Amino acid sequence: DQLLSFLKQKLKEELEEYSQSGDIEELADLVEVIYAILEHKGISQEEFHKVRQEKNDRRGAFKEGLVLKRIIEE
Repeated sequence: DQLLSFLKQKLKEELEEYSQSGDIEELADLVEVIYAILEHKGISQEEFHKVRQEKNDRRGAFKEGLVLKRIIEE
């Protein structure tokens, strides 16, 4: 799909721009591209945020600056 390919490339570009500048406007551009991908795939923002919240509830988020690197199962 040509549009999806374009949006994925745009996502990479916007991420690189944000990585270089740290500017909030670049971060907003990233979110806009994500929303465009969701719309193209027929996924509502509400559904996306629900999935995001469920994942955060199960695995946590990046709050408090903690990052889980590995899980050791016995």
